[in-house]
Parts: sequence; C-alpha cells; structure tokens
Amino acid sequence: MRILFVVPRSFNKKQMYKEYPLGVGILATLCRLNGHETLIYDGNVEDGEGDSVERWVEDFQPDVISYSIITPNYPVAKMQVVKLKKIYPSAIYIAGGLHPTLFPELVLKDGYDLVCLGEGESRFPLIIDAIESGKGFHHIDGVLFKDGSTAVNNPMTGARVDLNQLPFVDRNVFNLKRYTHHSLVASRGCPYKCNFCCNYSGTILQKGLSVSPADRVLDELEYLEKTFNASVVFFCDDIFFVKRKEILKFCAGYKERGLSLKWVGQMRADTLDDEIAVAMAQAGCQRLYFGVESGSEEVLVSTNKRLTKAQMLAGTNAAKKAGIRVKTGWIFGLPGTLADQKASIDFMLEMRPHEISVHQLIPFPGTPYYDSPEQFGIRIRNKLDFESFCYGGISDNIQFDYLTEEQLVDLYFEAAKRLEAAGYVASDKAKLGDEYLYSTPVNKNFMPVFRKTISESKERCHAE
Repeated sequence: MRILFVVPRSFNKKQMYKEYPLGVGILATLCRLNGHETLIYDGNVEDGEGDSVERWVEDFQPDVISYSIITPNYPVAKMQVVKLKKIYPSAIYIAGGLHPTLFPELVLKDGYDLVCLGEGESRFPLIIDAIESGKGFHHIDGVLFKDGSTAVNNPMTGARVDLNQLPFVDRNVFNLKRYTHHSLVASRGCPYKCNFCCNYSGTILQKGLSVSPADRVLDELEYLEKTFNASVVFFCDDIFFVKRKEILKFCAGYKERGLSLKWVGQMRADTLDDEIAVAMAQAGCQRLYFGVESGSEEVLVSTNKRLTKAQMLAGTNAAKKAGIRVKTGWIFGLPGTLADQKASIDFMLEMRPHEISVHQLIPFPGTPYYDSPEQFGIRIRNKLDFESFCYGGISDNIQFDYLTEEQLVDLYFEAAKRLEAAGYVASDKAKLGDEYLYSTPVNKNFMPVFRKTISESKERCHAE
C-alpha cells in the first residue's frame, strides 16, 4: 500500500517552530515495518516552501491519505479534502487526532471515509490491513466509518498504548532538511486539568498518562546522536518525565553514557528545585519552557492551574541559577479583571525569564471554556466556526464579558513598551546573542492576522 500522511498547516498562517510531527512519524514507521510505502506532507514546513499537497498526491499516487488534525488546522484539512477528492477520488481518506476524536460525526460528514479515534498506534495498522484485504472495519474498535449510506460507530475500548512497546520513530520518514532540530517524546498526557488546556489525557488517552522508562529514552537519545548526529533534541512532553525519580535517573544515565547532545524540555515550575535543575543542566538541558499563564493569584486559582506565583518564581530562579535558559508562556484574556491581566506584566518583570511568549485566550474544544463558556464570562456565537479557534486573530465569534477587544490589544502594546524598557527585544527584531526576548500577537513574524486590529489601535494611540 502507498500511504500519504498529511499534517495541514494552521488556518492562520504564522511563524512555526520547525518540529517534525512525531505522531504521524510513529504511524509511518509502523506501516513501513509492515511493508508499506509511506510519505509525510507537513504543511507547516512544505506549504511555506511553495509545495502543495495536491502536487504530492499527483506524484505519489497514494492508496490511502491520512490526515492528522487538531482544531487550528481543521479548516485547512476540510478545504484540502474537498479539493483532493475531486482530483483523486480513488484514495481512502482517513482522519485522526484530537479534533476528529472530539467531533467524529462532523468530520465524517465533511468528506472523510473513516475517523480513527484516540491513539492511532493500536488501530491504524489494523485499518490499513482491513483496506488492503477488503474485509471491512467492523472488527476494529475506536473507528467511525461509512458503510454505504450508514455511519458505523465502533467506540474506543482497551488499554492505552504502551510507549515502551513501540519501535523508535524512523526519522527517515521525515523530510529532515526542513527541520531545525530533532524531537522525542518520553511521556504522553498530563495529570493536571487546567481549564484552558485541551488535555491529551481524557481525550486522545481514555484515562491516565503513559511514561517511558528513563533507560528507553536514553536509548533513543543515543540513537539520535549516533545515527543522525543530533546536536539538539526537543522533548514534546507536556511535563518532562512527570516524576522526580525518573528525571534524576535520566540525568545520571545521560552522564554515564557520555552523551553530548543538548535538549529542551517543558515542565511545571513546581517540579524544579536546585537539585533537579543542577542535575538537568549537567545532563545537557539547554532550555526549559514553563507555562506561567498569569501573574494574578486569583486567575491562577480560577483556571485550576494548581500553582502559585511563589512556586513559579522559585522554579524559574532554580533553572536560571543552574545556567538553564528559561522561556515562559502567558495568556492574556483568562477570566478575570483588567487589573488581573496587567498583573501578568508586573510578574513578567519580577520573574525576568530569558524569553516571554504571550498569546490570547482561545477557548479550545475539549476545555471547560468551550463546554461551558457562559460560566466563565466567555461568549461563543457559533461553536462550530472552527476558523475562529486559532491563535493569531481576534474574532467576533469569541468575546469576553470582562475584556474588550480594544483592551486586549492595548495590553499587548503596554506589555511591549514595558518589556522593551526593561531590556527585552521583540522576536521579529532580535539578533543572534540577544539574551532577553519577547513575542506577542502584535509582533510582525508572530501573528500577521492581527495587522488590521493593530493598525486601528495605533491610529487610536496617535490620536490620543
């Protein structure tokens, strides 16, 4: 079988970190091990180079076209499938990922032949076998498919995928020249339930989380260093290794094996103390990302973040003291007062991380803010207008009772002004070697969809 995996770009084009999609990478690896021919079209890198998915389909002539979909790229996926089915109707079109798992019936109606629910590693090879043999999909759990004019829904059952039983992703399935570094996943899921986050646990995973043993992760790092000469690896985990014991075991193993590559991870700040930070720095940790979200204690409580400002400050300080570069993420527009939003700017300056990345709140499907928006002062006119559920724009489909669009844009300008006065450089003006960087939706290379709103705001500021 010839299988084309498609990862559409986000509906709102913006500058992206160039990280290869590990999810489709493991599916492509499994398919290759079963004797199939695979190709991955990643719109986040190929689209920017002028390559269209239509040309890839015409050149590759796939039997199966499988889409990996999250809500921000679903509008693009929907448009592409409509176009592709006209020029290549003989292929079987499959949709998988977070968005199809949340909206399987809708996705099926939008043109796909089958929706793969939840984790794909256990069922995607069965789906391909069923297509190849022509025996149908009735025996496969966790799929929604068309049987003539009838939609058949087989609910998800069974245990979660054991990461330790999967082969390493064959990085040759990717167009590696398009990417700036290698990626790796040591765990899936998150034990926390922040209101703004569409958690992998409870959506893709039916329950819980899955963590690989430290030794296996070290084996894969060694494989990347020796086979691909990897110098930097990004850990895609929501929380790096989750448990303190495994972190220390990993750090000790890194030194024992004599590894030299550097790595970047994402963590909760309360996981980090001086001992952990020093161990990680000595084991190649170059950079850490903390989701701070807000500088208001009240907002942190209301979002169910389960972290205090003191904990986040302590974790950041421990990382910086150990020589680890710290990047932080913040959300403007979380339910709270205007004063709560401005408290975030005060806390940025108090914390002084190396990098500050500010986003606007998007009440993504799968979160309490989407399921019960009125409870939080959020108004969503049309919950199926997925074009508005993308970073990079202010849509009148989503509004806040506690914050106007004008106030939100003004917050970005205030943050930029105060951060630059404190020595931070905007990401679109930064030069190699600049230590303190920031980005907001008004930066040129960050969110171009804000251009009209920004122009109006600037005109208002000049008038004042």
